[in-house]
Amino acid sequence: MKSLITVYLIIVILLFANVSIFAQNTNNKNHTFLDKQTTTYAVVVRQSTYDDPDWQAVTDSLVAKYQGQLFIWSSTLYDVQDAVAAYQPTYVGFVCTLSNASSAFILGYVWNFIRGLDDDEYCDAIWGIITGYSADDAMNLVTGTGSSGFEIKTVLGGTTSCDLVYYTQGIGTSECTYGSYYVKHPDSSGTTAYTDGPTDRTNWLVTMINEGIDIFDYDPVDIFYTSGHGNYNVWQMHYPDPDLEGFFRSSAGQVYGDPHSGADTNINSTHPKIYFGLGNCKIGKISGGSSMAPSWIHSGGAHQYTGYVINEGSGSHQHGGTKAYFYKVARNYTWAESFFLANQALKFDILNNTPGTDPPDLNGSALYGDPALQVKMSNEGVFREPLFTSNLTINEGIDKDTITYKITMNREGSPGFNGKWGERHPATILPFRAENIEILYTDAIETVVEDNFVLMYIWYQGEPTLAEGETREVTFLCNQLYTNIEEPVINESQDINVELYQNVPNPFNRLSVISYKLLVPEKVTLKVYNMLGHEVATLINEQKQTGEYKVEFDGSGLSEGIYFYRLSAGDQSLVKKMVLME
Repeated sequence: MKSLITVYLIIVILLFANVSIFAQNTNNKNHTFLDKQTTTYAVVVRQSTYDDPDWQAVTDSLVAKYQGQLFIWSSTLYDVQDAVAAYQPTYVGFVCTLSNASSAFILGYVWNFIRGLDDDEYCDAIWGIITGYSADDAMNLVTGTGSSGFEIKTVLGGTTSCDLVYYTQGIGTSECTYGSYYVKHPDSSGTTAYTDGPTDRTNWLVTMINEGIDIFDYDPVDIFYTSGHGNYNVWQMHYPDPDLEGFFRSSAGQVYGDPHSGADTNINSTHPKIYFGLGNCKIGKISGGSSMAPSWIHSGGAHQYTGYVINEGSGSHQHGGTKAYFYKVARNYTWAESFFLANQALKFDILNNTPGTDPPDLNGSALYGDPALQVKMSNEGVFREPLFTSNLTINEGIDKDTITYKITMNREGSPGFNGKWGERHPATILPFRAENIEILYTDAIETVVEDNFVLMYIWYQGEPTLAEGETREVTFLCNQLYTNIEEPVINESQDINVELYQNVPNPFNRLSVISYKLLVPEKVTLKVYNMLGHEVATLINEQKQTGEYKVEFDGSGLSEGIYFYRLSAGDQSLVKKMVLME
């Protein structure tokens, strides 16, 4: 009891000693800690690929897009592993031709490379493979329509396992029962079942992908699910046997529907979307240009394609975790971030021997597309909220920061692995690199805090469910947040000609006012920087007379986190921190 009291006293003392405090609700709309302005992006490419002018243009465009760093390997990917590790990337984009993006490359190199960037056993960066049927396809992923991100509003399921209730709207069709489908409308939290669908769904699904969904005023499909039997170039629509339905096939960069009877129908859509081979064997494997992945990128509008490169089975873990972190236990992460967290949970369950889990698919899935692409769930309409709400509170200290990750149950449930397509452990991506970590307190069974994520193990199969309103948390210390913004050195003998005040409000949601005072006329600049020292806004750049001034800063379009504003007047400058929250 004394030791517990001591821990609480330490926490209280640290909280009162902190410079600034802010809380972040990780279920906020459009929430992200990570974007091209506040993170590091490693672009990794083979020398022979970079020697091709078309692929070099893709690579250079990706570097420019994220102010990233280029790493070129010749004989093996591990040639650049130490250099990439020293760079400490948040994202790693592998630019690959089709011959490079093989299952052997993913299984034998990519996953191990990503886990080998530091000493822990978990993934050390969010990764994706930028490829396509041609270099033009890869360039479209980097610079084309949808390349800055998009929201997932409308779902189309070639399977009923597409969790309609979490989406704004959509249709889920049955792969087992002819004519059966479900509809989710924007103004309802439930679904309506129908039995009047076509026996063979092939042309029906192709039409909705190409033209949009008629009952939703032809809104385009933002994510398409498949499940059941598959391979690198085919999806069998009916399960377990083909019976009276057709197939989706791919050939020479073209995806098309092959109905049970009648002519083939091409899938040609430019609307950016996710293709999710939820429960298909090898549908993420690339074996030349007739494979599904490059064909969906080329003709189907896929900007991110996720599928297994191995056989999918009853114990598979990765894809259930991906959709869990995308909307079932959180709603704030991008698709690639959700894929990343799913693998952290998978690895934890292997290391921990979590009851009910025996995952065979640790390295078995691939994500094709830009890993930093901001693809998130839409918050339009009525939808089912995640199982719990997550909050990350960062209290800045002098030598170390105090971090608390806390979850609150939104309803009774099981916040852990409760089935292949079910829930997952509470986990969050840290908005900085944490070092010298010291856990002060947790009421979880076990907590993992690494440099880039936190995971709490608070429930396993056989344990009672948690009630609505129950909480779990972990509080830990780590190093100060890294920034390239240097605090100005104050010369005590120098006359102070300018005063800079804390912005109000702080933290702020979008708009905040920065005030300052000039004691003598000066040329004044007021600029805002992110944590890496990149300038994100210039608010003032002009001559000013003596007096007090206020300027409004609009943080729209920036991701939430810590920013710095620097006021320079003559040869003097002052810097202060501010916190943007959505």
